[in-house]
Amino acid sequence: MNKLLIFSSLLLSVYACKTDNGETLYPNKVSCDTANIKYASVVQPIMQTNCLNQGCHTAGNPSGGYQFDSYANFILTIPGDKLINSLKYLSSPSKNMPPTGKLSDCDFSKVEAWIKRGYPNN
Repeated sequence: MNKLLIFSSLLLSVYACKTDNGETLYPNKVSCDTANIKYASVVQPIMQTNCLNQGCHTAGNPSGGYQFDSYANFILTIPGDKLINSLKYLSSPSKNMPPTGKLSDCDFSKVEAWIKRGYPNN
């Protein structure tokens, strides 16, 4: 009887693992698409929400000397990983951005993917 119970449990476990997938196990998990990131439609709104709407990095208040109101001004922060280190909170505490808290993992992944593709002005 014990052998039959152990065998049945093992068989059920193997079958359950084989048939479950991410969508079934985590139906509410939101996907983060980083395949086709555009500056104007994805990156710029992230910066607008987190860097310009906070009153920082604007023409009137270019915090740290960085202005994010245009593509030309924004890309000056990218070389040398200045932007990535600040967004990852790897910089000194006063240079971690945004100061109100990290970007969501998805927003960060989108910005990072765009930078890795050479930060096209699209």
